[in-house]
Amino acid sequence: MTGTVFSRSLRARLVGATLSTAAIALAALVFLVVLRSGQTLRDQAQEVSTWSEAQLSDRLFSDAKLAAARLQMQREDVERRFATMAERWDVAKAVFSGNTVAASELMRPALTLADLDGAIAFDINLRALTADRVEADLLAANAALETTPIAAALRAVMARNDREHPTGFAMSVRWNDGLSKALAAEESGAVADVFGRPVFDDFGEVIGGLVGYRVLRRHEPLMTAFASLSGRDVFILAGQNLLSSAGADSAVQLGSTSRAELHTVIGAEKVARCIPQVPDIRLCVAAPLRELQQLTGKVVGIGEESSRSLLRTLSVAACLTLCLVAVVLLILSNRITRPLVRVTQIVSEVARGNWQVSVPDIDRADEVGDIARAVVVLEHSLSERDQLRDDVFRQNTILTDRERQLQEQNERFDAALNNMSQGLCMFGFHGRLKVFNAQFCRIYGIARDELEAEPTHAEVRRLAGLADWSSAEGGPVRRTLTKTLADDRCVEITVEPMADGGWVETHEDVTASVTAQARITHLATHDALTGLSNRILLADRLAAAFADYAGEGRAFTVICLDLDDFKGINDTLGHPAGDELLRQVGRRLTTLCPPGGTIARLGGDEFAIILFEADLPKGVLALAEEILVQLRRPFLLAGQFVSVDGSLGIAVSSAEDADGDDLLRRADVALYAAKADGGRRVRVFEPEMEERQNQRRWLERELRLAIRDEQIELHYQPLFDLTTNAVTSFEALARWHHPERGMISPGEFIPVAEATGLIDALGAYVLKLACSDALTWPGNLRVAVNISPIQFREGNLDQFVEEILRTTRLPSHRLELEITESVILSQDQASLDMLSRLRRLGVRFSMDDFGTGYSSLSSLNTFRFDKIKLDQSFVRNLLETDEAAAIVHVVAELGRILKITTTAEGVETPEQLARLRASGFSEVQGYLLSKPIPAAAVVAFLNAQETLHAAA
Repeated sequence: MTGTVFSRSLRARLVGATLSTAAIALAALVFLVVLRSGQTLRDQAQEVSTWSEAQLSDRLFSDAKLAAARLQMQREDVERRFATMAERWDVAKAVFSGNTVAASELMRPALTLADLDGAIAFDINLRALTADRVEADLLAANAALETTPIAAALRAVMARNDREHPTGFAMSVRWNDGLSKALAAEESGAVADVFGRPVFDDFGEVIGGLVGYRVLRRHEPLMTAFASLSGRDVFILAGQNLLSSAGADSAVQLGSTSRAELHTVIGAEKVARCIPQVPDIRLCVAAPLRELQQLTGKVVGIGEESSRSLLRTLSVAACLTLCLVAVVLLILSNRITRPLVRVTQIVSEVARGNWQVSVPDIDRADEVGDIARAVVVLEHSLSERDQLRDDVFRQNTILTDRERQLQEQNERFDAALNNMSQGLCMFGFHGRLKVFNAQFCRIYGIARDELEAEPTHAEVRRLAGLADWSSAEGGPVRRTLTKTLADDRCVEITVEPMADGGWVETHEDVTASVTAQARITHLATHDALTGLSNRILLADRLAAAFADYAGEGRAFTVICLDLDDFKGINDTLGHPAGDELLRQVGRRLTTLCPPGGTIARLGGDEFAIILFEADLPKGVLALAEEILVQLRRPFLLAGQFVSVDGSLGIAVSSAEDADGDDLLRRADVALYAAKADGGRRVRVFEPEMEERQNQRRWLERELRLAIRDEQIELHYQPLFDLTTNAVTSFEALARWHHPERGMISPGEFIPVAEATGLIDALGAYVLKLACSDALTWPGNLRVAVNISPIQFREGNLDQFVEEILRTTRLPSHRLELEITESVILSQDQASLDMLSRLRRLGVRFSMDDFGTGYSSLSSLNTFRFDKIKLDQSFVRNLLETDEAAAIVHVVAELGRILKITTTAEGVETPEQLARLRASGFSEVQGYLLSKPIPAAAVVAFLNAQETLHAAA
């Protein structure tokens, strides 16, 4: 007790002395900080006024930039509205209609919507046509326009002539009398925004320009709204002249400028900051002087508040320091009495029954060490007693856990047994049922109590309806078998023998999997759309039929059927209608096919039929003709009746066939011959058909090699101008000289190239070679190249042509592409856009074989051609029939009206040439003037033509 009191007294004296010393030191420190803070505030007050002026200048500068940005946004908004007005077709029609009254009545509301003061329209030669006022002086505008910068800007935007990406101009100019006369304006002012846009006709050609103007208001609404929101005065000056104001006095005069670029406003307690604007004007924002004073006072107040905050912080820090010193002293004092306190706590723990507490200080030689060692002896004796008691409890717990685990295992076994997806039953070595689950009862519909009496295996089979499972199949032999029950369900039974002579059976209802397997087998051998046999099953039937033919001599026939114009039905009525047509065709073929035949869908709209001669009462040809008759009966598709037709190829088995595939191939060859003859007919295989197909394959293979090895040559047939008799261009014509067969006609290899996809490679080769040859010709002679409709299917012809022009460096205006009207009629809008891009590039287009199609005039209206080439059939009959002569005359007149070059091809007699010249044709070509010339002879031919003209 005496020691505790002594320790507490010593601790109190130590803590009190230390805390008193620390408190005096901290109070002195705070006093010195207060003196220094007052001096600092006085020094800072002198710099605040200068800083506040700079801050106010920055704020006014930001407000001035914001006001200028709003003016610019207003100018851009007016420009967009004016562009929209200029692109309106009704405005363009009215402006260039010549009716100034209608134009002004239409333009005034449009100008009001666009926030413009007025507008005037000029034609492509900058002659004033009309204005927003009927009484506008257009003659004065013509004379004054050239003295303004507007004329050059308007010419520039009209010269671009690009309707796809039209551009205009916008400029801010000083308002004067010349500008007012040029724009036929009544408004007055100092500064105006002038906008200009090109105007296009229906063909995309620029026909003039529209110019609008807006004069700066004395009180601009936008600036007034800005002044109201910001609380600033906003005004625009030209020198010292006030142009526009918002919130400011009617007369504003700026004084000298401070170091922060602030102007004093003479006669007002205000300062202003200005930023330059174009042209030679300034935009200024003004604020009262009291704002500068308020800012100075606010900053000084911030300094004073900072000083007070510093003092508060020092006071808090001093208090925290004293607390920290107190805590440190307490920790040090605790080191003196801690050992005794710990021993006391350990004795308390042992008294409460905790005999595993670690006892410290047992190695000390004083009384504390004796007490600690005595506590350790006490802990050991009590721990041994508790260990014996715990061993008894542990053994009882192990026995209880084992009993519980056994019970849980039995419950899990019962749950697993009765929740199996398979039925299970176990028989002992004597053949009696020992174990079964609920699934076994559910599969066979057996009551559970019927199996509780351990029936024999035979009795279980009888109850399950498996009486046909003989006793020889029972017993402990590992096997798996499938049984079909009376209700057509399929059960898979697996028998697994056990070591004691018994066995386990698992029973699983596999009806769904058996049905699915049968479905998979059917889908693998039948067409999913029509339900007919597919190629796999057809191959099996062909193999079986060929085996019968080889063994028993039983002849059979294969018919290949293909629907004509099936793609047209898909394109017009949609793919669902096309699928329905295939299903109905399959049903009609099934009705016509005799019982022994096989019908298969090979894919797309192609079918095949296998027939045995003995099954046909009237013969194969009669059946084929009947199929065509039934196909021509209308089909009901998508709510409307549709008629279709087909082509059939027939092949009869013979000793020359190696297998069924040979016969199918010969039937396919006959089908190809039927389609080549125009379709809608039946053809029986003949050896000549295969020879023609082999010849086509040979031609395709040789053509592929000829393109790769650059065996295709180009000859050029010149086109002559009927006015000057000079050569204007050459048409590139492909010529193929085969090393074995000699010359092969383009009429023979071009169709093969189009049918096999080689036309892309052939067209690329011809176009590149023609552009390279044309680059060697003198002058600006053009080269014309025919483009097949097949080349348009990829949709990248414009990129392809542009790449070749860039590679060969041929100017685009020297290339002319000849296309037929079928290209225009069969292509979508994307292809027409592609042709338009080529036109903008400078490439010319010519409609070949004009007059032979059914909508040549419609094609001229769809796409703008540079030339139309009259088909040579009209030139050939020009002197024989009046109809041909009338058509020639009409085409010439059509070209003259549309300003399109007209060319007649196939001119072979002087009489034809004279009639064409009299009809007004622009160009001619034909054997009368020149046959196609090899590329190497073109320059010599042109030199000879120049010599003839010079001699004439």
